[in-house]
Amino acid sequence: MKLPGIRLLSVMLFIAPSAMAHHGPVTNGALYLIDEVVELQGELTDVLWRNPHLRGRIAVVGDDGQETIWDVELGPAPRSFERRGLSPEDFLGDVRVAGYVSRHGSNALGALHVLLPSGEEIVQGNRTPRWSNELVADAPPEAIDPALVAEARRTADGIFRTWGRRHTNIEPQLEGVEFTERGRELNAAYDAVLHNIEVLECRQGMPDAMFDPVTTEITDEGDRIIIHIAEYNTRRTIHKEGTAGAAEPVAGATGHSAGHMDGDDLVITTTHIDWPYYSELGTPQSDQASYLERLSVTEDGNRLNYTMTISDPVVFSESVTLVTYGLWTPGVEIP
Repeated sequence: MKLPGIRLLSVMLFIAPSAMAHHGPVTNGALYLIDEVVELQGELTDVLWRNPHLRGRIAVVGDDGQETIWDVELGPAPRSFERRGLSPEDFLGDVRVAGYVSRHGSNALGALHVLLPSGEEIVQGNRTPRWSNELVADAPPEAIDPALVAEARRTADGIFRTWGRRHTNIEPQLEGVEFTERGRELNAAYDAVLHNIEVLECRQGMPDAMFDPVTTEITDEGDRIIIHIAEYNTRRTIHKEGTAGAAEPVAGATGHSAGHMDGDDLVITTTHIDWPYYSELGTPQSDQASYLERLSVTEDGNRLNYTMTISDPVVFSESVTLVTYGLWTPGVEIP
């Protein structure tokens, strides 16, 4: 690939797309051209300081004197940079970045290295620094305020609390599912570059949202239950059965959900899901899909188990059951 005014280096690196989801997008071969490292130098003029990933815009002047604006994914969520002592202002100015060009467009890049105006370098993963011996230090373990821990223990009420990151991804569980003929056609037609709404629009739908390895808060708000998922600040509304909201379904990315308590468990029925796939790496979802979900806490109160049984007669020849779980760390909150 020839890019004016941009240093290009080739590397021998091949990663199976099925091995990674969007949580490691810079090294995802389905989304990035991971066989070439592109290096940019220019002025970083804008920073988008929000979940799920830190992004910025860099003005690069090519060999022909023409300015090109690049959209660069600079790293993980802003909270990780705040814990390293950085703010948006630390990124603004003359920078260098090196990483992989996105398959979504030639002027989009996922950074592996970022050289800040201060001369400090941010390195993703365990890579060798590229330009500087002055590195931005890794974030220290995040201390939890003892007062928050005490309050969390005092107010914990079954499922209603803040749960830590979930521990089972959705993609491996979808391997080997039995498709209908139409499901096979839709699966073959899926393009992880052209059809990945999550990457294109920075939002998330069901069921993938419930399998993200991020903090989740569940609260009881009277006639409804709110499930707040940190990754895209997604909020699911679970209308309690028998309320007006439960009887008036509205389609959306997270669907329409009605639920009830079965003892200490929350049981949810979700329909009207307006989201095209079960996983961003593929596996199409039809508008006929419905879920039966159950959230339950273990006897010791430290683990939230989640089960989803999917019925989608257009795509699957039989029902599909997915599971995951989250652990409770008292005092942890959604940033």
